[in-house]
Amino acid sequence: MKKLIAMSALGATLLLGGCKKFLDERPFNQVPITDFYKNRYDVEAAVAGMYSGFQLEMVGKDQYTEKYMYWGEYRSDNFDRFLIYTKDYVDEIVLNSLTPTNQFSDWSGLYAVIGRANNNIKYIPLAASLDPLLTKAMIDSYLSQTYAMRAMSYFYLVRVWGDAPIRLEPYETLDQPSQEPRAAKDKVINEVIIPDLEKAYALVKKGDKSVVFNLGEAAICATMADVYMWKKDYANAIKWIKLLFAAKGPTGTVYAGTNEANLQPSATWKSVFTAPANSIESIWSIHWDYLKNGCACMQTSWTSNNKQVVVDEGIWATWFQPQSQTTRSSDIRPRQTADVFLAQPKPNRDRFIKWYPTAASPTATDPWPATNQAAPVYLTMYRLADIYLLYAEALNGSGDLPTALKYLNYVRKRAGIPEYLAGDPLVANQIAMEDAILNERQLELFGEGKRWFDLVRTNHVKKVMDPILIRRQTAAGNIETPGFLNPEQKVYWPLHRNVLNSNYKLYQNPGYTD
Repeated sequence: MKKLIAMSALGATLLLGGCKKFLDERPFNQVPITDFYKNRYDVEAAVAGMYSGFQLEMVGKDQYTEKYMYWGEYRSDNFDRFLIYTKDYVDEIVLNSLTPTNQFSDWSGLYAVIGRANNNIKYIPLAASLDPLLTKAMIDSYLSQTYAMRAMSYFYLVRVWGDAPIRLEPYETLDQPSQEPRAAKDKVINEVIIPDLEKAYALVKKGDKSVVFNLGEAAICATMADVYMWKKDYANAIKWIKLLFAAKGPTGTVYAGTNEANLQPSATWKSVFTAPANSIESIWSIHWDYLKNGCACMQTSWTSNNKQVVVDEGIWATWFQPQSQTTRSSDIRPRQTADVFLAQPKPNRDRFIKWYPTAASPTATDPWPATNQAAPVYLTMYRLADIYLLYAEALNGSGDLPTALKYLNYVRKRAGIPEYLAGDPLVANQIAMEDAILNERQLELFGEGKRWFDLVRTNHVKKVMDPILIRRQTAAGNIETPGFLNPEQKVYWPLHRNVLNSNYKLYQNPGYTD
C-alpha cells in the first residue's frame, strides 16, 4: 500500500456523551486550526500537505487510480481497455458509457486540496506575526504557490465536470453551511481561477530559477495560458506565454522560446521525464518517490500485474509498431514512449516506458529495464514543448499562420521528423493548421494527461472519437454502434452519486441519470 504522510490542518470537534473532563481534553491526533499555523515549520507542513493532496489525486491512492490519466487520457483515442483484465469502470470510460457510480467521477479529492489551500490563504499571513523566521519573501512564495494550486484544482473541476461549487473560505466549524450550489464554469474561470493566478503571479518572485516540483513563475504563466486557451482568448494566452518565455527554468537558463534549441536536445529528450530538475524544458512536474511512497502503480507504470488499459490499436499500428527491430522512422519519440519490442502475442501495448530510464534509442535487448519498478516517477504537468504547441495554436487562432508554423516545426525538428513547408496542404489554412498542431500534440505529449482536454478544448471530440468508439463498440458487441453521443454534454463526467447525496443543492450533468 502506498505510504504518504499527509498533514491535516483542521481537527474535527467530537460531540460525545460522558464526563466534562473527557470533553475538555483535546484528542492527541487533532490540532485545532487556530493552534497549528504558529511558525515556519507549521507553514511548510501546511504547504506540503496541500501538494501531497494534489499528488495523490494525480497518481492515485491505490493501484490503478491515477486520475491524471483517467481524466486527461483514457477517454481519448490514445488508450483502450485490455479485454482480458478489464473492469467495468474502465469499460465505461473507453466506451463513453460513464455512470454516476464510476469511482473517477468523484471530485471530493480536489475539494480537499482546495480546502487545504483555503486554510493556507487565511492562516499563513497570521503565522508571520508569530515567527520572525517567516520573512515576507517566504510568505509571498507560499501564498503564491497556494493561490496557483487552488486555481489548478478548480481548473480540473471545470474541465472534467463543467459547473462546480465555489468555496473560498476555510471550513472550520460544524455549524458553517456545507451545501453549495454549482456555479457556471465561466464564472469559476473568470471569478476564481484567473484572479487566483493573477494573485499568484503578483506574489511570485520574478527571475528566480524555478523549482520544478513547485508552482513557480513559469508554471503560473503556463497554467494561465492554458486557461485562456480554454476560453479561446488567444491574445491573453499569447501574453502569458511570452511572460513564461522570460522566466527561468530549473537549470537557471531563461526559457527564451526563440527556437528548437531552447527545448531539451533530441539526444536527451527522455530526461524531461526521468530527470526534470535537470532539464531546460521542464516547467512543472510531480515527483512520486518509490522509496518514500511505494510503487506509483499506475496503468502506465512498471508493474508485473496485469494492466486494464493499453495503447489504442489505431495509434499503436500507425506510430508505435513501425518502430520494429528491422524498420524505424526518424522520430525519436515512439521507442522511448512504449516498448515496441516485446514479442507477440504478449500484451506489449501495456508496456509504457515514457516515465522510466531507457536508452536514447532502445533496442530489442534493452527497452524495459528490470530496475524500473523501483524508479521514481515524475508526472509532467507542463513543459516547454507543450507550450510551443499551445503557442502555435494561439497564433493560428489569431491568424498568424507563418509564426504558428515556426513553433510547430520547432517541435517536429527536435523530434527528428521532416518539417512542414509553408505551402504544405496540411498547414494551408487555419483549420488544417489546427489539425496539424493537434496531431503533433498527440504524439509529443502522449500519456501526459493532455489528449482528452485537447479534444474538448478544440471541439474535436465528435470528429476524432466517433470512428474510434464505433470500432470499440462493435468489438464489444454493441450492434447499434452509436459513436460519440451528445458531444456538447457527455464531454463532461457525471457527478458521483455520493457527491450528489452529500449536497442537495447539486444537480447531475445533462445526459446522465442520478
